[in-house]
Amino acid sequence: MLSENRHVDHETRKVHGDPKILPDVVGMVLWVRALRSMLLDEKKDEDGKVKRGVEMLLAVWQRFEPESEELKGEWRHQNDNLIIWTPVWHGMKMARTVLGEITPLGRDLRTVMTRDLEPLLENASKVVSDNSKEQGEVKRRGLTVYNELSKIAVEDSSISSVDSAA
Repeated sequence: MLSENRHVDHETRKVHGDPKILPDVVGMVLWVRALRSMLLDEKKDEDGKVKRGVEMLLAVWQRFEPESEELKGEWRHQNDNLIIWTPVWHGMKMARTVLGEITPLGRDLRTVMTRDLEPLLENASKVVSDNSKEQGEVKRRGLTVYNELSKIAVEDSSISSVDSAA
């Protein structure tokens, strides 16, 4: 059990080098920076950290590797995808709110989100959900993360629309 470490692929980390330049790590940092700006800085990038985080994420995005066909249906891998990539997607969404959705960086983020992350998350959600049903509604942590952050994303959207209408 201890030797089976599905959550961290150390060989992948070694091949790619410094974890600080991996898109999932940079994306998590962006999530924290965007959340801070949303909560503490009135949805403004006062210190420029959100902008720098987006620029860094877009620069390292070429390291994002689409998964192999054989892993697309494997529920454990998809559960890990939900755990790792849902917060990154949410951070991108919040960064677009902070920087402006029609800015060049906002548009670039949207492209990455719709082209790469949303299809991956939709597939992962379906695979894990289908597997949970087969297992008698066993709760899967990745699916819980995905569902909870999806609710927050909807709430953020409704707050943004109320703010812009005011």
